[in-house]
Amino acid sequence: MAKLDIRTPPQRRLGGLLDKAGPTPDEITLFTQELSWMIAAGVPLGRAFDLLSAEAADGRLGPVLRAIRARLRAGSGLADAMRQQGTVFPETYLRLVALAEVSGTLPLVLNRIHAGRAQAQALRRKVGSALVYPSFLLLVAFAAITLIGLAVVPQMRAILPPEPLAGGGDQAIRRLIGLSDWLRANKLSVLFVGIGGVLLGRILLPRPAIRLAISNISVRLPGVGPVLIAARLSEMTRTMAMLTEAGLPFAEALRLTRRTTTAPRLARTLERMEAALRSGQDVTMALRDDTTIPPLLVSLLKVGQETGNMGQSLRQAAEVFEEKTRIALERALTLMEPAIILVISVGVGSLIYLVIGALMSVNDLFL
Repeated sequence: MAKLDIRTPPQRRLGGLLDKAGPTPDEITLFTQELSWMIAAGVPLGRAFDLLSAEAADGRLGPVLRAIRARLRAGSGLADAMRQQGTVFPETYLRLVALAEVSGTLPLVLNRIHAGRAQAQALRRKVGSALVYPSFLLLVAFAAITLIGLAVVPQMRAILPPEPLAGGGDQAIRRLIGLSDWLRANKLSVLFVGIGGVLLGRILLPRPAIRLAISNISVRLPGVGPVLIAARLSEMTRTMAMLTEAGLPFAEALRLTRRTTTAPRLARTLERMEAALRSGQDVTMALRDDTTIPPLLVSLLKVGQETGNMGQSLRQAAEVFEEKTRIALERALTLMEPAIILVISVGVGSLIYLVIGALMSVNDLFL
C-alpha cells in the first residue's frame, strides 16, 4: 500500500522574501466555488478532492489539495485538514467550514464563502485597475526627470564659465550639476540604500505600531482617505455579515473579523466592540468613538440589534460601502490625474527654467 503524503506544504517565512509561492487568493476562491458545486451535486467529499487535485496537479494549489485529501483519508474533518495547511485558508474560512460540517450545510456555506471572497476580490481589482494609469504617469514623470537630471543637465557644464557669474545667475544650475555628478558617482551606494530601505520596510511594516501610524496617516490623505475608509468598511461588514448569517454568535464574528482585518484602526474599534459586548453595553458606542466610522453604519447596527437580524443589516451596510468606494474612487481619480500632470509639469518646467536661465546668464557675458 502506498504511503500517504500528509506533509504540510511549505509556508511563508521572513515576510515572504524567501518562501515558495503558494496558491493565490483567486485560486482559493475558485476552488471553493468548484467544491461547493460538486458537493451540492452529490459528489462525495473525497471524490471531489480527487477530481480537483487531478485538475490542479501541476499548479500551486495541487500540493495543498493532495495534503488535504491525505488528511481526510486519515480520518480528519475537512476544517481540521484545511487548518493543517498553515496560512493557506483564513481563520474565518476555517471556522465557517467547521460550523457547516456540524450543521450539514457545507454546500451552502461554501457558496457563501465564495460569494464573499469574490466580491471582496472584485473590489480590490477595481481599485487596483483604477490606480494603473496614475501610477504609469508617476513612473513616466520620474523617468523623465531622472533622464534630464542625469543625462542633460551635466552637459551644461560645457557652456558655463570656469568661475561662477558675479550675479549668481548660474548658482542653481551649478548646484543641480553637482547633485547630478554626485548621484552618478555614488549610484551603487544609492542603489544599496534603496534596497536596504525596502528590506527595512518589510521588517518594520508588520509591527502593529507602524501599521497603525501608517493607517492613521493614509485615511487623512485627500482623495485617497475616503477610498480606503469605504473599502475597508465594505470588507469588514461583508465578513461580519457572512459569519453572522452562517449562524456564528455576534461576539465570535467580531473576534474573527478583528483577527483577519488588515486595517489596524478598525481592529482596535472591533476590539472595543468586543469589550462592550462582554460587559453588556451597547456595541455601537465603540463605533461612535472612531471618527472614520460614518453614522450610517452605527444606525444599521442599531437596527440589527433591535430587530435581531444583524446579518441582513451588515449585508446592507456592505453594499452601501461598496457603492461609496466606487464613488470615492471616481472622485479621487478625477482629482488625481490633473494633480499628477501638474506635478510633472512643475518638475520638468523647473529643470527647463534652470537650463534656460543659465544659458541667458552666459549669453549676457558676451553682450
